[in-house]
Amino acid sequence: MSRKGQPIVWQERWKVVAGGFLIAMVGGLSYSWGVFVEPMQARFGWTKADATLPLSVFMVFFAIMMIPGGKLQERIGPRKQIRYGSALFLVAYFLSALVHFTLNKWWLVFSYGVVGGIACGLTYSCIAPPIRRWFPDHPGLAVSLGVMGFGLASFFFAPFKAKVALPQFGIPGTFILLGLVTFSVGWIASLLVRNPENDWFTHLFGTMHLSGHTSSIVEDVRPEQMLREKLFWFTWLSFLCVIFGSLMIIGILPTFGQEALKLSPLHAAIPLSFFALSNGLSRPLAGLLSDKIGSLQLMVLVYALQTAVYLIMPTCINSLALLNLAAVILGIGIGVTLALYPVLCSEFFGVMHLGVNYGLLFSAYGFGALAIPAGACLHRSSGDFSSALRLSGILSAAGTLLLLFILLFMRKRPH
Repeated sequence: MSRKGQPIVWQERWKVVAGGFLIAMVGGLSYSWGVFVEPMQARFGWTKADATLPLSVFMVFFAIMMIPGGKLQERIGPRKQIRYGSALFLVAYFLSALVHFTLNKWWLVFSYGVVGGIACGLTYSCIAPPIRRWFPDHPGLAVSLGVMGFGLASFFFAPFKAKVALPQFGIPGTFILLGLVTFSVGWIASLLVRNPENDWFTHLFGTMHLSGHTSSIVEDVRPEQMLREKLFWFTWLSFLCVIFGSLMIIGILPTFGQEALKLSPLHAAIPLSFFALSNGLSRPLAGLLSDKIGSLQLMVLVYALQTAVYLIMPTCINSLALLNLAAVILGIGIGVTLALYPVLCSEFFGVMHLGVNYGLLFSAYGFGALAIPAGACLHRSSGDFSSALRLSGILSAAGTLLLLFILLFMRKRPH
């Protein structure tokens, strides 16, 4: 069977990547929550912790739902599940719009945090598994292009929410608008995403892609078997360590600029835009490089640089230009994390059960969501950001060492 003999099938797989990109954008729309914080504080009299609590709960339920979501999409197919998740997003946003009448933070915790988080888990779990099945030859590039929408959505739509939607429609109207947009985009994405029939591309290439020749797939590992392997837990712990600071920095980056560098609120928001842009744009580059040199090699290099930034940030970042540079490096760090861990999971444990297996690995992201309140507590207790940033650096270093250990182990493993 040749590529030339199957031009339609060959072109069809790029539609799946486009659909994955749209799904990721739906999730990314939910992540630019920061624009709601100050309006909610002013309108409802909430504290900053109250206003950010729904996002923390959203992230936890998002991560939890990745596990059953991965299993469900294997049973009913990604197309149906994306539609279910998109409809649930619509419900979540419409319920959130009622906060104008309830004036209760727990209402948003339920509507946005719980219902919205479940919706995000249902949709996001349908990105990597179908794309990975269509691309055994270039998994890093393909998966990273799909998830790229997550980072870019926050960069492009956060200003729209802050400057157009909230002033024009208020908090309830903005929620309704977001519900309609996410439902529409999700429905379009569902028309593009599907699994390949009869593993056509696996047969075409004869073997699964071995990134950098440092991993080998002996068999497709079932979830219950994977949970008994030390390799999974080392990978899970490395994920938790490297994502912790990435999630913490989202919450403290603008405040760091205002307090440590005495920037105006307008200038202090600039680094977060650089963070979001580099987060999105770095993903396809990371995927392309991982296909050339190997996922583990690239991750170790990026996380070593990320670690250095965390550790020097309290003492060496003393200007807006340096803070922007730090934001770009840290944005690349989270971009590499969310682009390459699903690829790593497929390399270690196969493709057949990738939906559930990556959902289990992604649970580390849910634990990493504790970084948001942890960063706030450390800042409150110490009066500055040194403790939070050093903790992020230490954890990032631990994650880097774990991945280096895995890399050395995989090199010795017989192919």
